[in-house]
Amino acid sequence: MFKPKYKQIIDDIMTQINKGTLEPGMKLPSQRQMVQHYNVNRSTVIQALDILQSYGVLEAKERSGLFLSDNKLNTYINNNINWHKYISSSTTKNNQYFIQKINELEFKPNIIRLGTGELAPNLIPNDKFQDILSSNQTTNLLNTNYEPPLGNLNLRTAIVNHVKKLGIICTTDNVCITSGALQGLKLIADGLLIPQSKIFVETPSYINSIHTWHNNRADIKYLPITEIKKNINNIFKAQSEYHNSIFYCIPNLHNPTQHSYTLEQKQKLIAQCKQTGIPIVEDDVYGDLYFEDSRPIPLKSLEDNDNILYLSSLSKTVSPGLRIGWIIGKASVVSHLADLKMQNDYGASSLSQFVATEWLNNPKYHDHHIQTLKQALIAKRDAFLTSLTTYFNQIGTWQIPQGSFYIWCKLNVAIDMKSLFDEAIKHNLLINPGEIYDTQSSNYIRFSYAYINIEDIDHALYTLSKLIKSQS
Repeated sequence: MFKPKYKQIIDDIMTQINKGTLEPGMKLPSQRQMVQHYNVNRSTVIQALDILQSYGVLEAKERSGLFLSDNKLNTYINNNINWHKYISSSTTKNNQYFIQKINELEFKPNIIRLGTGELAPNLIPNDKFQDILSSNQTTNLLNTNYEPPLGNLNLRTAIVNHVKKLGIICTTDNVCITSGALQGLKLIADGLLIPQSKIFVETPSYINSIHTWHNNRADIKYLPITEIKKNINNIFKAQSEYHNSIFYCIPNLHNPTQHSYTLEQKQKLIAQCKQTGIPIVEDDVYGDLYFEDSRPIPLKSLEDNDNILYLSSLSKTVSPGLRIGWIIGKASVVSHLADLKMQNDYGASSLSQFVATEWLNNPKYHDHHIQTLKQALIAKRDAFLTSLTTYFNQIGTWQIPQGSFYIWCKLNVAIDMKSLFDEAIKHNLLINPGEIYDTQSSNYIRFSYAYINIEDIDHALYTLSKLIKSQS
């Protein structure tokens, strides 16, 4: 028996309610999305929604859209648990729209990732990992039991030696192994911050794309990088209260802008924070990927006290899946964070810590890999810049990155970024809009040349440029 389209929509929504796919309190997709999903015109969607509203199944919230009603919906469901109440009451909120879609689509077959901040599979030295694990000289040292709270002692020793080359002098008691630098940020949030904390963050910044420091309800203060450089001697107000506050920064090869502070600026940052009693959380995961011979030194190598917590990892330089990072700081602080880490996951993988130890201890692995990797990244960067110049010369501006993965591109044309993002997906292109990193950067795109295949760059940027021009 033929059933009108609007009734088919009503039946489908009611079926989803009964299955628990849709729950009380959930927001319904936009009319535009429903038109595309059901392949009908807008009037048909509106007719179905009006009827569901008359049933009391849907309720409208001013300027927010339509939601599944909490009031009458139980009449229509089969006593399903309302999981949405649990989800919506959680203090940990979902990612913003762009992040959710990127996480969902990154592993879609044939998608070309124009913004992914990780190494391409062919740049990860999996063959060297196999050598480490198969070597007769190392396998007798392998232990897969739990490691001490601070992490494997041999790995901490290797890290002490590794950072000594950067001018950071520490002992194994100053080092805590983490499951990537991201866990280090989480431990700092859980172990050192309170709701009254002020968290000073450069903006734009990668930290805005994750909720690590948003969950503890601390007061996040955004400092534009241009303003920091302009007011380098007076960043913080001298008379203000900075109890339990921190300053988070990426001094070398900043994500996403690629900015690096000069030596003088670094010294003034340290002096400012010391004067006002604000600890620095230094994120230096990209520093080793500086393309010139002289790598920018970390803030941690310049300090004469314990005001800096230094974060780094092997995720960006070696392998994201290895999940090995570290925090370096005052021994008592690091010990406290290590205790919290044990409460969370009982330590990073002992197998990964073993591989990382052998990797850092052997120059033929790490040092050789870094040099080879930088040459590969330079080639991809140059190919990317060539195509940008060809197709984006009239619609965008950017700086030449001196290392790492990213190009921070400012569009010079008015564009609806969400519309561009969605349209790019239809063409199997995935982009990282600038507002992921700063709400004021809606006319920016963070490009990355680290993951994309070099042979895909020209076609991808040509296609994206056409989409931008067609919408501007």
